[in-house]
Amino acid sequence: MPSPFLIISQHLNFESFFADFSTSFEATVATSGQDGLEALARPTPWNGMLVAARLPDMDGLELIEQVDSQAGPVPLLLVPDDRLAELLPLANSRSVFRVVPESTPPHILAAILIDTVRQFELLQQEHRLLARIEQLSLTDSLTGCYARPHIPGLLHRELRRSLRYRHPLSIILCDLDGLARINEAFGHQAGDTVLAGFAEAAAQVTRQDIDTIARWGGDEFLVVLPETPISGAGRVATRMRERCAQLGQTEDGRTLACSASFGIAGFTPDNAKRNATAEDLLLLAERCLLQAKAAGGNQVLCCP
Repeated sequence: MPSPFLIISQHLNFESFFADFSTSFEATVATSGQDGLEALARPTPWNGMLVAARLPDMDGLELIEQVDSQAGPVPLLLVPDDRLAELLPLANSRSVFRVVPESTPPHILAAILIDTVRQFELLQQEHRLLARIEQLSLTDSLTGCYARPHIPGLLHRELRRSLRYRHPLSIILCDLDGLARINEAFGHQAGDTVLAGFAEAAAQVTRQDIDTIARWGGDEFLVVLPETPISGAGRVATRMRERCAQLGQTEDGRTLACSASFGIAGFTPDNAKRNATAEDLLLLAERCLLQAKAAGGNQVLCCP
């Protein structure tokens, strides 16, 4: 499949060049900087762009600087032969992949473009790998929930959004009762089964792409509920508690009885000085959870 290339240059001789290499490249030519920026705004997955150093309406290097260096095409700079020594250091300082003299023979230019496509593919592989690494660092491998480091920043952003739009925000801190006993009686693999089952049950009673579930500790989970008052969070926690009791997981033919305790805290814009930080919310939810555990567990406690 031909690789899409964007040519931003007022020189029209590229049309004959790309006609000769049509099986390798699919080129779009823009004759001004503005036309080039409009082409770059399209969803076309440009592999590379060859930009003339001097365009009718702007400097080529200035245009390259406006393009996303990570998600955008690999940039090449087309320069007059007599300006090569002048522009080469400037191009290198702006991470231009190659500087191409205007007198470059067609077969050499084709080799440069093929090398550009390879560079684009390598960069895409690197971006996918980095995204995967970031996802793994934010996700608990056992339950598929977010990991604890993701939560402080998320809570800070949600609190700011709640204050700005005057929406409530609630969090649920929950602890699985008796998980240590399950680990001792059946082994940690059985305990992992209970943890994964609870995470799945919690996901079923929360809103996808709105609420956030995180593995907070060994047997603790934290749920962030934007635009949800304390009463609504209490209903969500109650459904979680019921789902937990109904999991019915077994190990060696024996039922792994599971229950959970829940502490709930919330923020309301009408009382913006109360629970206005992530630390305040988390501290209050933890106190509520400890009270629920001290009262025998398997219950929901809300602390407005």
